[in-house]
This record gives sequence, C-alpha cells and structure tokens, in this order.
Amino acid sequence: MTTPTVFRSPATEPGERGLLLGRAFPDRIHRTCDFYDTLFAAAGAAPADVGELGRTALAAIAATAPALAEEIDGIARGAQLPVERIAALNARTEILGRFGRQHPECSTVVHAPADGRPPVTTQTWDWHDDMRDGWFVWHIEHPDGRSVRTVTEYGIVGKIGVNAAGLGLHFNILAHAADASASVSVSQRGWLPVHVLARHVLDTCGSVDEAARLAMATPVAASSSLTLAGYEQGRARAATVELSPAEPALLRPGTDGYLLRTNHFVDPTLAAGEALATEDPDTRHRLDALHARTALRPAPDTSALLDTLDHHLADGAALCCHADPAEPLGKRWETLATVSIDVTSSRLHVHAGGPCTARGTEWTVV
Repeated sequence: MTTPTVFRSPATEPGERGLLLGRAFPDRIHRTCDFYDTLFAAAGAAPADVGELGRTALAAIAATAPALAEEIDGIARGAQLPVERIAALNARTEILGRFGRQHPECSTVVHAPADGRPPVTTQTWDWHDDMRDGWFVWHIEHPDGRSVRTVTEYGIVGKIGVNAAGLGLHFNILAHAADASASVSVSQRGWLPVHVLARHVLDTCGSVDEAARLAMATPVAASSSLTLAGYEQGRARAATVELSPAEPALLRPGTDGYLLRTNHFVDPTLAAGEALATEDPDTRHRLDALHARTALRPAPDTSALLDTLDHHLADGAALCCHADPAEPLGKRWETLATVSIDVTSSRLHVHAGGPCTARGTEWTVV
C-alpha cells in the first residue's frame, strides 16, 4: 500500500475550495466517476436515472447545506465535469441503495472509558479493490477558523473525520427495506445524502450531543450509521446514530464502554427492516467477533483496538478484508484504509491498508 495523499485546502470560500480540489485531481475524480458509473449500471441504474438523481440530490444539498452545494459545483468546474455527475457521486449510496444492495463493509470500534480518559477509536474501510487509489485525506480550513479533516473519496465531500472542536465521526453503511422506495424528490425538504450529512455534521457541530441531534433531525434517503466520539469536560462521550428513511435511532456505549459497529441495524425497531444481514450474514459474524475480541480488552488503547480488528475470514470473520483477484468487479472486497481518531488533538491517524499490515509502519497523521 502507498502513503495516502493529503490535500490541504486553505481558508477560502466553498466554491473556490471545490475548484482548487477539482483542479488538483481531475484525473482521479474522473476515474472515481467512471468507476461508480460502472457500479450504477451493474445495479440497474440507467445513465438517465443517475443524472436525474444527481440533479435531485444537488437541489436538496443546496436547500439544506448550501455551502456544500457550492463546493460540489466547484469540484465539477475544477475537474471539468457536469455538476450532476459530482452530485451523483456524493449520492452514490442513495443510488446504489435505490437500485441494488451493497455488500457489507466496514467495522468500527469505539471505547469511551468511564474513568476520565479520552475515547479511543479505530475503523476499517472495506470497499472495492478498484478504489484502492480512489481516496485521500482532505484537511479543510474555513475562513472563520473552523477546520475539518476527513478520509473520503475523490469528488465526495466527506466520510470519516474529525473537526477542530474534537468531534470525531466514523461511518458505516447500512441497508433498510425503506431504502429502495425512499422519496428523494426536490419537494422533500431537508434531506441530505449520507456522505454529505457526515461532512455537514463535522462542519457545523461541536459536541457529540449536538451532532446526534442534527443527524437525527435530517431526513435521509439511504441507511448508514454515524458513530460519534468526543472528549468533553474531562469525560469521554460516544454515540451512534442509525439512519434510515424510516426513522433514526440513537445508541450509546454498553456498560463496558464499547460501541461496536458493522453493517446491520442494532436498534430493535429498525432491525425489523434489516436488508443487508438478511442476504449476507457476514455483518453479524463480524459483530460477534468484535464482541468476543473486545471482551478480552477491557481497557484498550489504540494498539489494542488495532489488534481487535486484525482478524480474517479464515479466523471466522473478515474484520480485515483481502480481495480475491479471481472474483469479478463488485465482489473484490478489500480493507482500503484503517483510521483512528485522536479527539484530544483533532487528528486523524490513517493507514493505507488493513490492520494486519499496520504494525511497524508509518501512519499518516493529519
């Protein structure tokens, strides 16, 4: 694996920030768009469907988070692409959820100690191996002094990240029966694509509770979970918001301090509409493995969380995932990145690859 690319955006207005990103990485943004066009087509979405949903998503973003709509427009201008293609990229989860299922991916471990120590967090990002070079770390500075650091894909405004207030956010895709029929019309006010919502939370919120309130109040057209962590007034804080078009749910750490996430709903009401685990039990196997492995680590540091996630399919669950090159497009799953968040310093620690290759390597700290 190579060292992740880090791009720092100076304090400037949103449209200019997007323009500079688009001009810096036009080829990579084009490749990302082409890859998702292939995935959309494989899921059954015609180009006209993708264009329409891109325009619809852009209108919704402009109504709810106008600065991010300006940023998306700037990315499109910088990369010399139609703006609806970049908007569709930012709504890729909604498009794939509308037309087909996504494979379970990503495992997150957050521990919020009750003894006054700050939380520790780590997650894997598992996705198609074709996207091995399709992501980067973006350090965004705002003119008013706010800043955001996010691990995301080229052309997508956000995913995993932390802001200057020490609010950390981990991201896991979910799927609910309501996803396929979710209303994503221009007339439905207030909704955001889930990746855009993750960035909107980091741009605007300063605490776990504030972020949870915003996420739960924002309608979505696809399911995901946002796991939030912070260190507030000498106390570790953490929560997960399970998002779906049906309704949201809020989860807190267990008595052991752990919040564990894979890719199925844990809230009992939302679990009734579970759409991923009913088709592929991998996500449940991974969560079972996380419970068993964290039980052995009652007071973990980041190294212990990395050990927890160093567990493969041959061990019983693919917490660390490796692609089978013999599989066709859409079935080659790989842990593209391992990310820990230090909320006390507002920094991301990023390794390009899975936990099993992270020991003894230089991590990128942003």
